[in-house]
Amino acid sequence: MLYNFDFSFFFYFIFLFFTINILLIVVSIDHFIIVLVFLDLLLITNILLFTVYTLLTQNPVGYSYALVILRVAAADTAVGLGLFILYFKSTGNVSIEE
Repeated sequence: MLYNFDFSFFFYFIFLFFTINILLIVVSIDHFIIVLVFLDLLLITNILLFTVYTLLTQNPVGYSYALVILRVAAADTAVGLGLFILYFKSTGNVSIEE
């Protein structure tokens, strides 16, 4: 163990952040853009989890998983932005509720 620091606080924080994001996705399921933002926050939570795991175990596999998740988050953002632009071009409005 390289660090004498208690990492349990980080695990509790990541779990709390993850559950709050899940609840916010369930609450705001009608708003497409907000759901995409919360999905990206979920992916960032997973990146934090893999980074803390890598710091604890001294295994660089967590960093490679974090990079893969970062690529997935970038693709998710690009697809969401493309869908949003297509929706705006077809309706001329950004409000999904109308």
